[in-house]
Order: sequence, then C-alpha cells, then structure tokens
Amino acid sequence: MVRRPLLVAPVLGLFLFYFHSTGATPEAPFFYFLIFLRGTLTFSYIFFFQRSDKQNWIMALQLFFDLLIESLLIGISGNVESPFSILYIATIVAAAFFFFEKGGIVTATLALLSLSVTVFIKGGEASPSSSTSILAQIPYGMSLHAIAFYSIGIMSGRFFNRTHEESIGLSKLRVLHEDIVESIPNGVVTTDSDGRITSFNQAAYDITGVTSKEAIGQVWWKIFSWEEIKVQYQYLKQLGIPQRFEGEILRKEGTPCFLEVTISPLRNDEGKTMGVIGIFRDLTLLKRMEEEMHQKRWLALVGEMAAGMAHEIRNPLASLSGSIQLLKDEPAMQMGNRRLMEIALHETDRLNGIITEFLLYAKPLPPRKQWITLHDLLVENIEFIKKTDKVALGTNVLLEIPDPLLEVFVDPDQLEQVFLNLAINAFFAMPAGGSLTITVKTVDFQTRSGENEKAEIEFCFRDTGTGISEEDLPKIFYPFFTTKNEGSGLGLSIVQRIIDQHDGTIGVTSSAAGTLFRILIPICKKS
Repeated sequence: MVRRPLLVAPVLGLFLFYFHSTGATPEAPFFYFLIFLRGTLTFSYIFFFQRSDKQNWIMALQLFFDLLIESLLIGISGNVESPFSILYIATIVAAAFFFFEKGGIVTATLALLSLSVTVFIKGGEASPSSSTSILAQIPYGMSLHAIAFYSIGIMSGRFFNRTHEESIGLSKLRVLHEDIVESIPNGVVTTDSDGRITSFNQAAYDITGVTSKEAIGQVWWKIFSWEEIKVQYQYLKQLGIPQRFEGEILRKEGTPCFLEVTISPLRNDEGKTMGVIGIFRDLTLLKRMEEEMHQKRWLALVGEMAAGMAHEIRNPLASLSGSIQLLKDEPAMQMGNRRLMEIALHETDRLNGIITEFLLYAKPLPPRKQWITLHDLLVENIEFIKKTDKVALGTNVLLEIPDPLLEVFVDPDQLEQVFLNLAINAFFAMPAGGSLTITVKTVDFQTRSGENEKAEIEFCFRDTGTGISEEDLPKIFYPFFTTKNEGSGLGLSIVQRIIDQHDGTIGVTSSAAGTLFRILIPICKKS
C-alpha cells in the first residue's frame, strides 16, 4: 500500500507513451481522475488498515477497487487488446498471495467479468461497422485472457499456499526449538570451533549472571576465566567424543558457582562439525548439601565414639571431685595445701562442665516442644543476655519483633541456650562495645502457582564486631573449634544440633563490618 503512489508515475508514463506511439488522442482529464482516485484510495487503505481489526476485509476491498480502476483504464485505452489488461494479472497474483488458491480463482473470475463488461460497453459505443469487428475478436481474446487469468490464479495460489505452509512449519519449528532451549533448566551454550559463543539460553544467564548480549561473540573460557574448558576443547577435537568435567567459576556478581559441564560436537544435517554445544548445570547447592551431610555423618560418628569415653571419664571424675572436697575440709589441712585443693576442685568442675557440654552435643536430649509466644520466648532471654558478665561497656542489645503475640512450637529451654551462645559469641567479637541487633520475622516460601508452600520464622543475630576470617568461617560449627582463649568450642556445634532437631537451618555471613547469624525454623500449625 505504501508503494502504490510510487507506481502512479510509471503508469502515467506508459499511458502517454502508448497514445504517442499509436497517434491516438488520450482522454487526459478522465485519466488524471483515475490516477487521483487511486492515490486517494491508497492513503485511505493505509489509514483504515492501521485502525481496524478486520484487515482481511480491507485487503479484499482494495483488490476489488483495483479491478474496477483497471477496468476503467482499459476502457479509455482500448478493448481486449489494451496493454493495461496485464494489470489484472498483478491483482490476481496479489489476491493469491493473501488468500491463496481460492482468492486467485475468485479474483481471476472477477477480472474476466470486468474485462467482458468493459469490452461489451466499449463495443456498444463504437460505430456499427467497427462494432462488428470488435465483437468478432471477443471470443478469441477473452479465451486467451481466461486461460491466462485462471492459470496464473491457480498456480500462484498453490505456490503461495505451499510457501505459506512451509513458512508456518519453519516458524513453528523455530519457535518450538527456541521454546525448548529457553525452557531447559540447564544452561545451553553453542560455540564455533574456536570457542566463540554463538548462542546463550536463559538458564545460562540465570546460572552465571551473564546476559546473552554480553556472552555472544566472546570466547567461552575467557569470559568465565576457566582454562579447563579450553583443555576439554582440545580433548574433544582429538577424541571426538563428549567430554564431562566439573569446576568452579565466579558469577558476574562475584559469588562462586560450581558447575558440571558436558561438551559435544555440534553437527549440521550433513554430519559436518560446525562447532561445540555445551550443557551445564549449577551444582553449588548440591555440593553444599553433600558437604553438610558428610560433616553431619562424620560428627555423628565422632559423637557416638566420644560419648562412651565421656561417660567413662565422668564417673572417676565425680569420685575425684568428691575426694578433693573431703580433703579440703579437713581441719588439719594447711593453708597452702587447702589452696591447691581449691584449684584442683575448680579444674575438676570445669572439666565436668566441658564433658557435660560434649555429652549434650554428642547425645542431645530430644526437644520438649510446647506452644509459646515470641514475647515470652524472647523478652526474658534478652533481659538475661543484657545482664551477662560477657557484655562490654558501651554494648547495646536491640530487639526488633513485629508480632510478639505470634505463637511457635519449640523447646524454650533449648532455644534459650541457642540465643545465649550466639549472644556470647557476639560479645566476644565486640570487646570495645558495639551493637547486637536481634530481629525476628516470618518468611513465606511460595510455589510457582503463587500459593504459600510453608512459613518459617527467621531469627537474625547481627553484631558490629570484628567479623570472622574467611579461613575460620567454614569451621565455626566444628566441635572444639574456637578462636577464644576460653571456652570449649562446643557452643556453636550445640546451637547447630538444636536447630537441626527443630527441623531448621542456620547460616552465617561475615565481613569486617560484623557477623550475621540467620536461623530459620518452620512454623507449625496449631491444631
């Protein structure tokens, strides 16, 4: 439609050339009127086409007016022998393009009828002698036009129909291919033989944080600083079989990500290798869970072995402590010896406390859960924490709890021990004072349908201390690991055990600005 006005000038030139070559006198005013009418209709088509949802009707109307104008043009330039009858063919092809074989046949029929009416009208206007000659030419000329019109309408309709079906098939195949690749939860990367990325799906972006625009054209092992990929490319070229390997990269935001990668030759329909296709998945969470399970199995084994030893040590230790107590109270005991007895008694009590903590870790008592409000669970514990002798001067303890009346099903005594141990660790990290903020809130996890899958209560202990070093951070839950000059190193191990018994999780993040412990415990529904 946009190009139609550009066709007006060539048609006008052709018309004038035709009359100049034949010596006939053109009917100029009527001709210019047709040109003006066609241009006006063209702009009308564009206007209504952009604003209407019935575009097929507008195209059909446009084809009808094209036939009408072409018939008028033929009427003023001659009869069946008019050179402008070829314009019917363009309209028939256009109809076949939009409406396929059916549209081509219908338009060919309308074109033949229009031509017939024009010829008969033109023949009726001629003189009797010339009218007879014109009418004599009609059967032959109309037969040729009928053959041409229907042949072109049928062939072009079938051609455009087949082309349309192939185009739809290719389009559906392309969309299906793209949908499949984009819907795969694993990252999919294709590269050329030199390792330059040619495609990068949505899952690859979700895993690495690198967008498709940033990745395409880059060398795979360079954009992720992972030379292992280059080495595996060489193995793939030499052996010709898929290569599987694992390794760690850094996401775009700088966090580590452990990947499992499989690379295979990318071949075309002829079996020729065009490049490499790589499929990778994120194993970070799986590796973390494996490490946690391995740690728990190892700790459970060590705990079972050490629990028996602790019992064997505790029994003679109790006898030793009682004997020392009796000796210390002897009237004839000298002052110096009495002092030594007090030291020995203090050390036996300390050793007994360590063994008690270890037994609590190795064989913890099952939690005695009960319904309790957050107010009763936290407020008294926070007051107790504020009065502990571990609090340095200038230390503030803040509590943020949105709904103190929320009820939770927990063992209050065990959680009191959790809160106290975390607070003591925070106070040791702030020897010159600081701020310990304890926040409590509920967290909802939603399914893909938008429904709440479960609700958990979140306890956060955030201090402004010196933080935990990167080397010590993975070890803080190990039993007997401590960076303090005092203590058994079992506090955080016991905390983790208690949280596990409540079906919860505990995590920690730390920096030079302080440390954050985050505890999640499922909220049970009260029956």
